Amino acid sequence: MRAALLRGKAQPLEIVDLEIAPPAPGEVKIRLVASGICRSDLSVTTGVLKSPMPVVLGHEAAGIVEELGEGVSSLKRGDRVVVSLSPACGECLFCNEGAPNRCFQMAPGMIGSTMLDGSNRLSQNGERIYQLCGVASFAEEAIVCARSCIVVDDDVPLERACLLGCGVLTGAGTVFNFPDIKPDTSLAIIGCGGVGLAAIQAARIKGVAPIIAIDIDPAKLTLAKELGAHHALDGNDDVQKAVRKLTGLGVHTAIEAIGNVATMESAWEMLRPGGLEIAVGMPRAGEKIPIRAGGLFLEKRLAGSTYGSSDPRRDIPRLLAHIRNGEFHLDPLVSEELPLERAQSALDDLAAGRGARHVIVFDH
Repeated sequence: MRAALLRGKAQPLEIVDLEIAPPAPGEVKIRLVASGICRSDLSVTTGVLKSPMPVVLGHEAAGIVEELGEGVSSLKRGDRVVVSLSPACGECLFCNEGAPNRCFQMAPGMIGSTMLDGSNRLSQNGERIYQLCGVASFAEEAIVCARSCIVVDDDVPLERACLLGCGVLTGAGTVFNFPDIKPDTSLAIIGCGGVGLAAIQAARIKGVAPIIAIDIDPAKLTLAKELGAHHALDGNDDVQKAVRKLTGLGVHTAIEAIGNVATMESAWEMLRPGGLEIAVGMPRAGEKIPIRAGGLFLEKRLAGSTYGSSDPRRDIPRLLAHIRNGEFHLDPLVSEELPLERAQSALDDLAAGRGARHVIVFDH
């Protein structure tokens, strides 16, 4: 099969032919229809996120089940599926606490770019090829954990459903799953890429008001207002002053969807007393957030959200329902569909801040 391979940090993707092994017990082979391109993929190329090399990037996957590993009974050949990052084992400490987004079995994929058992299913002339997040969706086919597959009905195109695997679930899930974000409370969202725009739509559905979108790209701000933001602020301006002017005391909640410590600090400063900052973007490992400690005595709070604090088996079907009834829109999130051969140019666009989400569409 063809795949886009990253051989080392800062190297361009190469389109290569790889061998793919059959699925092991508990796994399935899917023929990929589409893959979203996420900032996390870009972060691996720059070294912000670590992965063994050579590796096939990609983790926002949607496709058709082609082959079942031993013991798989929850899926059948021909099922249309989107792949979540959490295998949700249902047995570990976090799954039992109702937090499958932190399932222990995510560790091999997220840290080692392997399958759950620490091995890989991809190779090239006998060389081991790693699979980002245990998915590796910059390829025509993938072997994934069956428990990570969520069936998608025929009325939602897989070329859009792939975004539910990470970015959309992260943004919308954060809004849906944090009880502080509720109707008629103020929300600022810093960063209007795929994650931020998903959060804006979820906030609109939830009845949050006002919703304040912040970005440095005028096109993204325009799109943010079309999708539900009440106000759009240029991030190059004094946004803290502008937020206070709009809200009086500051916002109840601020979501930082970039992964930049400067905007994390800005989010903290625009909170009202008792407000909550939720860091969704992934900063470089080891970076520290310079926040003023005095805010703690105003009962400000800082929290992180991993994967939207979501239960994928609950929240992906919930998102699909909002999509089918016309409340949540995926089409505006897609800046461009492109073939596998242009995966590198899509990463370049992402690095330059161009567009919201690019989607690789496979021509089989």
